[in-house]
Amino acid sequence: MDSDSDEVNLSPAEQEAQNRLLQALERVQTISMALNHVEHLLNPENPYTPAMNTPSVKALLGQVNPGETAEERRDAMLELQARLTVAKKEYEKALEEAKKVSS
Repeated sequence: MDSDSDEVNLSPAEQEAQNRLLQALERVQTISMALNHVEHLLNPENPYTPAMNTPSVKALLGQVNPGETAEERRDAMLELQARLTVAKKEYEKALEEAKKVSS
């Protein structure tokens, strides 16, 4: 391997741990973007994020259905907050597993 090369050869276990970690991070980011969008719907003073236009965020918003009323939007926000808590725990677990595999 050249000293200038950025390539890293990972073992299959390391690759699997890395993939789980990246997927967990993506879930956290997707839920966070959807939550930001619902918070913006509830309070237009909150910043708008164009990231809500990504397919994964749109799909998640379709699942929680923020609707038109403040009550529906609060329900969606609570659902997203609960999902975000779970996703963050999954990410922390994946991070710990990745650390164990790489050491």
